Amino acid sequence: MELYDKAIRIARDPAPTRWLYPLLIAADACLCALIIVKVPYTEIDWEAYMQQISQYLDGERDYTLIKGGTGPLVYPAAHVYIYSILYKLTDGGKNILLAQAIFAWLYLGILSVVMACYRKAKAPPYIFPLLILSKRLHSIFLLRLFNDCFAVGFLFIAIYAYQHRIWTVGSVAYSFGVGTKMSLLLAGPAVGILLLQALPLRRALNAVFLMAQVQVTIAWPFIPVNPLGYLTRAFELSRVFLYKWTVNWRFLDEKIFLSREFAIALAAANVALLTLFVATRWLKPSRQSITEFPIRHADWHSLCANAPLPILFLHRLVDALLAVEIENAPLGDICGLGSTGVGVECLPKHQCKLGGSGRMFVDPSAGSLVGYSTRRD
Repeated sequence: MELYDKAIRIARDPAPTRWLYPLLIAADACLCALIIVKVPYTEIDWEAYMQQISQYLDGERDYTLIKGGTGPLVYPAAHVYIYSILYKLTDGGKNILLAQAIFAWLYLGILSVVMACYRKAKAPPYIFPLLILSKRLHSIFLLRLFNDCFAVGFLFIAIYAYQHRIWTVGSVAYSFGVGTKMSLLLAGPAVGILLLQALPLRRALNAVFLMAQVQVTIAWPFIPVNPLGYLTRAFELSRVFLYKWTVNWRFLDEKIFLSREFAIALAAANVALLTLFVATRWLKPSRQSITEFPIRHADWHSLCANAPLPILFLHRLVDALLAVEIENAPLGDICGLGSTGVGVECLPKHQCKLGGSGRMFVDPSAGSLVGYSTRRD
């Protein structure tokens, strides 16, 4: 029994993660090389990306006129710039092997940032091996070459910056993620709640204005030509998703899936879940009610460094649960890291000061900062 208790303590002690995560990244690098060599590449969007980028490099700046084999360009400008670089590096997209190698390095870099976020949150070491076991993530990065990879990379850079209270860098990184793929807008409410708790109201609004400035800056080459065309294509909120691409809602009849009533019901469910999390979980770090937290000043500068991880992860899991198309699920899948909430509910119980004698507690079963106590240890 003593041996068992010792093993459990070791499994839950975050200290060994300092040497564990470099070993896991090295092992995953070998796995990535093996996948690239042994598993056939899957063509889905890469050729369309390259066709669209070719038109951009030829001088086309009207977003409504840029098209590829799978249809019009429907991603914001940062996507165009990123894949323009890839276009030049891979001989117009023809060198698939080099593209896969680039995405493998991207995957390993993002994995390093993810593990750094988990270490900052003092996650127990038994979580870390799970981070490299997702078949779907390896497929998205190494075999599909989707732009989700870059978008989620910016998201985790933002989370890492927020954990270290580098609010400007985090806000710019998040905005670049939105500028790569609109799906990251779904994390906007969680980012807003986090900023409003961590910063005074004016600074939080400045962060929002900075994000908007980033969007205008990256879109500027296209705005003078056709501003409305850019907005409606890059941020197409009226888009109807195809039934053949859904995973979560495959059990529904196609007619129901495509109905306006179903779309409204999903939107309402999303708003209801977000409101529930705001009221019961996300405001706990600042001890504010849902009506007073935007205007009431407290010790928000002392917000626990662990708060960004569960707040943003829970939000992405809500989005993954309600995703109507497989294309939108990878972002939630990456934040969930291929399992049901691993990295959220498994955060260890810990304490951190929040001004005065009070301490915040993380409940592993809830996956968020959920309690406040004035008890002294």
